[in-house]
Amino acid sequence: MTNLLANLLPLPTDTDMPLSLAEILGALSYALDLTSGQALGHAQRTCLIGMRLGQEIGLPAAQSSSLYYALLMKDAGCSSNAARMFEIFGSDDIEAKRASKIVDWSNLMEALKYAAHHTLPESPLLARARRMLSIAANPGAVNHSFMHSRCNRGAQIALAIGLGQEAADCIRHLDEHWNGQGQPYQIKGDKIPIMARIACIAQTLEVFSTTFGLGAAYEVVRTRSRRWFDPDLVQAAHAFRQDDRFWQSVQHGTQAALRCLDLRTGTREATETSIDSVCDAFGQIVDAKSPFTAEHSSRVSGYAVEIAESLGFDAARSALMRRAGLLHDIGKLAVSNAILDKPGPLTDDEWVIVRRHPYHSQQILGQIRGFERLTQIAAAHHERLDGTGYFQGLGAADLDLDMRVLACADVFDALSAHRPYRDALPMSKVFAILDKDAGIALDADCIAALKSRYGDLELMPPSGPPLFIPKSAAPAPPLSAEDDLLRPRRAA
Repeated sequence: MTNLLANLLPLPTDTDMPLSLAEILGALSYALDLTSGQALGHAQRTCLIGMRLGQEIGLPAAQSSSLYYALLMKDAGCSSNAARMFEIFGSDDIEAKRASKIVDWSNLMEALKYAAHHTLPESPLLARARRMLSIAANPGAVNHSFMHSRCNRGAQIALAIGLGQEAADCIRHLDEHWNGQGQPYQIKGDKIPIMARIACIAQTLEVFSTTFGLGAAYEVVRTRSRRWFDPDLVQAAHAFRQDDRFWQSVQHGTQAALRCLDLRTGTREATETSIDSVCDAFGQIVDAKSPFTAEHSSRVSGYAVEIAESLGFDAARSALMRRAGLLHDIGKLAVSNAILDKPGPLTDDEWVIVRRHPYHSQQILGQIRGFERLTQIAAAHHERLDGTGYFQGLGAADLDLDMRVLACADVFDALSAHRPYRDALPMSKVFAILDKDAGIALDADCIAALKSRYGDLELMPPSGPPLFIPKSAAPAPPLSAEDDLLRPRRAA
């Protein structure tokens, strides 16, 4: 497989520097790029542009620090509307989100062209026409529902990670427009927080410069001045239009430039508390992707800790299993809901995409210093003792106990949890299935640990396992729905 991140996010070489919160969020922002349909590095490049805008207008240091983190996490809510987007349009939500960023929604013809292209693209013409008429009956409500979910969930995640109220407000009002025609609250002018105004123009410059070139990006900003954008910020953006060195760093030296900005804005060292909060938050971002496994990551995390403790793991090793459980499916954000939520069987090509998600998890998590062991464990959650798993084709000799624990926890949740399309399987059936794989595909001791705890139950309680939450953690508020790749496929 091609390493999508190889030329974009080199591993830091200064191991003497303490791990910073920005380094973690910068790496994980690639997962947000994947689910928002943007080119890898979008959030980081947007961060550089937004910080330059802040510098041009003399943004105070405290606000600059908040802006820095808000720009990296601006798409934290993107996964929360993915299932709804697929439900309404019936097409690839990732591609639809990518295309939506270059549409001027105040232009009726552009909006209609977008809808025609992304509404049930593989369905008969009559079905497409009916769906488009349904959307056209109340397009404002459809757009508002998408943006309200995205912006508010993103703001909640920012608060849960500890980025502060200003960063949360920046994310919440990211898509408001100067003329009051933005979303989700249609506030206008200087009532929009200054950081949100900066973020809006920064992400537009990034998307259009990456897609069409710098000249086209500045032309869009010019034509949308006083409609979408604060005219003073448009003027500030033009002040560095000819700064070739800056734009070169945006396109080719993003990581080094971000590291310098991190130092300038006051590096926040990543503590155990902040790392746990980030893991909780991103686990919930993953689980917001699809309605088929609500709270899957948190449950897998809980089961992994229970197995680990039963096998005699110490507190530090159990805490590592918790984090690996929360982040194991982060690569799933790269998979379209047209596949995740497909009602019928997957095609061979679709299964190839599904089986690639642990690879994406490996590539994203592997960029974070100190996450090397976590990355190995998370990337192996679909590997099997008999070599029949994916994506690395590992076997018993390659799979250590930590990897086996997570793999077993993942399968156990897939079998035992209630799903929107079926009730939870009885525990007798769950363990009958697991026992067939004991010592063959899955570790027998891990299965025995689960059986000792849950074997006498008739069904798994709806609340799932008790969650292992370190005293240092400040878990994010729960999401309303979402996510799974192991569900049975209904006949088409």
